[in-house]
Amino acid sequence: MDKEKLFSDKWEMVIGLEVHVQLNSKTKMFTPTNWSYGESPNTQICPVTLGYPGTLPMINSEAVRKGILIGLSLNCNINTITKFSRKHYFYPDLPKGYQITQFDKPLCEDGFIDIENKKIRILRAHLEEDAGKSIHTLEGDALIDYNRCGAPLLEIVSEPDMSSADEAMDYLKSLKEIISLIGASDCNMEKGNLRVDLNVSVMPIGSKTFGTRREVKNVNSFRNVEKAIHYEYNYQCSRIESGKEIDQETLLWDDNNEVTKSIRTKEDAHDYRYFPEPDLPPLKVSNELIQEIKNAMPELPNQIRMDLFEKYKLNKDQIDYLLGNSELLNYYRQLCGESFKNSIKYYNWLSIEVVKYLKDKNLSILEFPIPIKDLRQLIDLEINNKIDHSMAKKIFSKLVSSDQKFSEIINDIPTENNSSDDLKNYINTILEENQEEYNRLINGETELVNFFIGLVMKASKGKYSPAHISKFLNEKFNV
Repeated sequence: MDKEKLFSDKWEMVIGLEVHVQLNSKTKMFTPTNWSYGESPNTQICPVTLGYPGTLPMINSEAVRKGILIGLSLNCNINTITKFSRKHYFYPDLPKGYQITQFDKPLCEDGFIDIENKKIRILRAHLEEDAGKSIHTLEGDALIDYNRCGAPLLEIVSEPDMSSADEAMDYLKSLKEIISLIGASDCNMEKGNLRVDLNVSVMPIGSKTFGTRREVKNVNSFRNVEKAIHYEYNYQCSRIESGKEIDQETLLWDDNNEVTKSIRTKEDAHDYRYFPEPDLPPLKVSNELIQEIKNAMPELPNQIRMDLFEKYKLNKDQIDYLLGNSELLNYYRQLCGESFKNSIKYYNWLSIEVVKYLKDKNLSILEFPIPIKDLRQLIDLEINNKIDHSMAKKIFSKLVSSDQKFSEIINDIPTENNSSDDLKNYINTILEENQEEYNRLINGETELVNFFIGLVMKASKGKYSPAHISKFLNEKFNV
């Protein structure tokens, strides 16, 4: 990073991103074969997937709908006539020897994402099929799993509008947030459901002419994307300043050594020998279908962010946390219901006690055992000073660890007696049992109030809240 500062006053970074999003349809892009993550190798294959002679592709309508949904969410124009093409290259994990993709007539074009103080243009978003997966063993063997081959992808190509790693991170986080919230993909990078190719070049500050770009393929985490951008910027600036040329190359990121490594000289479009897919006619997308999908679109992150800030009074970090987990967000909104008065208290309970329990048990919020209405009632008891936080946590623990209903547990706990004669009599008994300290308190040693609060809490095993005990003692002794 120190080296980067030496170049930052002379050289401008230029970044464009190609993001591959695996759509969460049940079947593959051009065959009705089922597809899901984590199945035994080579158990989700078929003649179409493996490119057997005489097989014909068939377009997955659900993938098309989800592609349109993403396009609309990214402010794209949806083409009513879109075409598929063959892109030829030869990898062991691509059994046909070509990939069915879209070249000159993509599904979506001319969109944008607003990040902080900048608009990042989206050139296109097109449908295509995924390749299989090569697995390299410690013994040096290469194994191939064709399960993923043919899975539906939407490739989202940005314009080279980003000029820093921070802007690239903001763009990627916003893109992931949008796609996750609309339910088109879970964007799980560990499963390969979101992969990033980044194109990086440098040019003199103020120049309008881009330098030679280098492409880093299949980066599988945002952290590595950021590292690869910084490395390429420093590498390219150093090379130019030492009088050497930049070679247009395709690279992989080596996370162990934190460097990029060349895998081949970069191809241009003509090297892939694109031509129209002869087995698929142009796909016509009706305006009625586009309008139907638009009408059914869920709220987008910017709308939700404004709602959480203005109505629920959450801060940026709290909002980002909820937007990063759509299931938790939905639960939180249901927990608050129509009342936003105690939204911060509900958030704290959800993000601390509930999330801790979920992590300990390795559960999702959909598997959380306490019904929303019961958790809300529990938190409301604490808000209304019927119980203290310590008692609320004990009740919470009982609810998640036993089959007892909330009404049964709460009936065993006197929540209404904190300001009653029961509390008064209990405190007076404790005072009489500690006559020496009681006399000192009567004679003005007011710090003994805390001593008696502790005694009452301990003796009653948390039955009464500290607030009500303190209130009674303060009134009794005019503290």
